[in-house]
Amino acid sequence: MNYIREFFYLRKSDRKVILTLLCVIVIALVVIFMAGGNGESNELTPADTLPAKHNNRDSSHRQPYHEHTKTVYVRTKVIYRDTAYQRGKALNKTEYDSIKAHYQEKIKPGEHVVLNTADTTVLKTVPGIGPFFARKVVEYGQRLGGYVSVDQLDEIEDFPLDAKDFLTIEGASPRKLNVNTLTLNELRRHPYISFYQAKAITDYRRLHGPLHSLNDLRLSKDFPPEAIKRLEPYVEF
Repeated sequence: MNYIREFFYLRKSDRKVILTLLCVIVIALVVIFMAGGNGESNELTPADTLPAKHNNRDSSHRQPYHEHTKTVYVRTKVIYRDTAYQRGKALNKTEYDSIKAHYQEKIKPGEHVVLNTADTTVLKTVPGIGPFFARKVVEYGQRLGGYVSVDQLDEIEDFPLDAKDFLTIEGASPRKLNVNTLTLNELRRHPYISFYQAKAITDYRRLHGPLHSLNDLRLSKDFPPEAIKRLEPYVEF
């Protein structure tokens, strides 16, 4: 009782300071009690960051959850018939052509396509030939002036050789080059005539007059026998 009596004899300002300190102490005790009374840590757990999904399946079929797993990367593959490509891998034109060819209606073994009359739509029905090679076959045939042999397709880079079994030549009549009238630049446009061969032709004409046969060029180092034989179906005099 003496303490209470002495408290009221204190100055008013002193009493305010003491009451303020008491309030602060009480508030601090309440905060400490509320924060630590349940004895749990405030640290996040995997369950907080990645809520578990429940379903009706038997728990024995669930994959185990690893507490420290943050991200799972799954590598997948897309399978195109006989060739596997990783998803996201860029395909070059040859690979794309091979895949595309699998998913077009194809002719059956024993059936054939006439090479010189087929357009790109018909060529795409040949097993192994897709849009890319169909276009290449037509373009190369135009540069040649027409095919005289199915084996000329070997001259197209990476051409699928098995496709040749479905192609045939009928009534070949290639476009002819008049080697006595064409200029050097006109001659060299043909796939079988290089710059040096075209120059050999024009030089011969200038020195000896018109050619009567490709054999007239047999002494030129630019016209070995195989080059003459390959070019013969495409020239006239």
